[in-house]
Amino acid sequence: MMGIVGLFLAGGVRASAGVAPDTLRVSQFTGSVLLFDHAALRITSPITTRADMQGLPARPFRPNLVTDARYAYWLNVFLHNDTGITQTLYMSASENQLVTLYRIIGTYTDSVRCGYRVPTPGWPAPENEKYAPVTLAKAQTASLWIRVANEQGLLPRLTQSPLPRPLMRLQLMTETTRTERLLWGRQTNALELQTRSWVEGALIFFLFFVTFIFARYPRRLYGYYALYVLAGCTYALLKTRSYTPMGHWLGQIPWAQAHLLDPVIWAGWGAYLFFLIELLMLNKSHPLAARRIRWFARMAVAYSIVFATLMLLTNDGGVLQIGFWLSRSVFVTAHVVILVWTVWAVPSPLTRYVLLGNVLLTTVGVVASLMQGKVLTDDYFLIAELRNLMMLSFGILLEIVVFALALAYRIRLIDAERVTSQQAYIDELEQRTIYEKRIAEVEMLALRSQMNPHFLFNSLNTIEYFVLKGDEEKATRYLSNFSRLLRLTLNHSNENTVRLSEEITGLKLYLDLEATRFGDEFRYVIEADARIDQDEVMLPPLLLQPFVENAIWHGLRQSQRPDKRLWIRLLMQDSQTLQFEIEDNGIGRQQAADLKSRSATQRKSYGMDITRQRMELFNRNYPSQISIDLIDLNTNGQTGTLIRMTYQLNVELVNE
Repeated sequence: MMGIVGLFLAGGVRASAGVAPDTLRVSQFTGSVLLFDHAALRITSPITTRADMQGLPARPFRPNLVTDARYAYWLNVFLHNDTGITQTLYMSASENQLVTLYRIIGTYTDSVRCGYRVPTPGWPAPENEKYAPVTLAKAQTASLWIRVANEQGLLPRLTQSPLPRPLMRLQLMTETTRTERLLWGRQTNALELQTRSWVEGALIFFLFFVTFIFARYPRRLYGYYALYVLAGCTYALLKTRSYTPMGHWLGQIPWAQAHLLDPVIWAGWGAYLFFLIELLMLNKSHPLAARRIRWFARMAVAYSIVFATLMLLTNDGGVLQIGFWLSRSVFVTAHVVILVWTVWAVPSPLTRYVLLGNVLLTTVGVVASLMQGKVLTDDYFLIAELRNLMMLSFGILLEIVVFALALAYRIRLIDAERVTSQQAYIDELEQRTIYEKRIAEVEMLALRSQMNPHFLFNSLNTIEYFVLKGDEEKATRYLSNFSRLLRLTLNHSNENTVRLSEEITGLKLYLDLEATRFGDEFRYVIEADARIDQDEVMLPPLLLQPFVENAIWHGLRQSQRPDKRLWIRLLMQDSQTLQFEIEDNGIGRQQAADLKSRSATQRKSYGMDITRQRMELFNRNYPSQISIDLIDLNTNGQTGTLIRMTYQLNVELVNE
């Protein structure tokens, strides 16, 4: 097809053979001149070089010429400097991808390129990519050959589309005219550029901020939000004008500005859908809808990659047009359906943020389109700077801000839910602690219930001993003291703690009973530190009695000493620590153990084991703590045992 069209074009050239270009004189320039009014035209294939133009006939330029992206268009005109001084004119490339200007003076030829596909380092003038200078010395004439064509891709054009069509409205102008146009453009766009600057700055700030949050808290919600902000920021930067500092920097990769806008939009939409799923927690509330929305998100990202690759390889305007309408018909429809479903089916307080963000973005887009189409005029001051569709980045910023508020609200909801969960957990722990404490109290009560029969058994044995011995007086006195002790023990049986004074009273009754049984050979002494307020100190009931009983039955009872002694000391180490000492001069623990192992009839003592279990439960469930040290006393031939009990008081109880 290219060959047929080429032959047709060549025939047209031959039919117009003999057309000569005009000679433009510099002195006649007062502003700008449209080159197609004076130039000869040649249409060739994109691979034709300037050297090949010498043998090709020219044709006149027709104002209604419809250009085709598959061809290159050559304009030829002569320029003569008749001013007597060196002059520089400028050629404007209009909105073309590539325009190459060849300047031929005699045998000397040079060339420059301009157009929006020329990288920044290749710009012929530092201001922007549109203007190429033409300098002539006085009385010098140059033949100008101007090639207008689109950039060729690495792959053949897939659709053989004539788009994008090269524009033939090239102009040659004086330096003054070019300067005036540059100044007019910058003045006209000054307010827009200021607005765009803070919009881009805000987007970059949001990008760094959310990236920092994601780095600190790597959750998918923050990651998808960061990708969405990245897409919005990239879109805004790609739309930056070429004569700004950012435009100069991005001008080094002009293919990105030309072909990545649509891919960035739909990749950002895919990130938006992933973010929407996480923000509204659709995986939990609507798993089927979440899977379908996730499918659209993946399709959008895949489309962006494929579309960008095709455009970078082919530079095919047909592919661009097909992709433009296909993406909008599919993805915009899907977006509307998803938004309507979200508002209808997701009763979350975050849904209103999603709706508000979309309304703001859509409103800005519609207003920008109406301004671009002159439906709304610049008289509307508040929206005047939306007249260019590039201000859609402002709408993106508004939506990103709304989503940031949605994130903050969701974090607030999560914190409230976490506080509620923590409070519920604390309540559960408190209930469990109360339950465990109650269990411990029941266990301690059960252990005390085991001690009461044990104590009764020992006391009844003593009464039996006196009765069998025929000592009615001691038996009566013993029985009287025993009844008093039994009444006191019963009163304490349901108490978790008793006063130290009550414990000492019960202990004296018990020791009096044992002294009655032993007779004059047994003596006991109770020494109490005067600083101890025995009515304020609380301790578990029957704490000391088992150790006293053990000292008597296993230490003093087996001893052959005529003076059996027992010392009980109540000492105060500090305001929070008491020390109880029970010392006897009996046979000692080692000898008692030996006698017990050799005696088949020696009864087993349960009191000490039960008491240790009670102390373990007490230490586990109460702030007060009890510890015991057992010390053998073997000095200078004397034997005995010292039990030292350290009682760490409850600080709050002591301070009351």
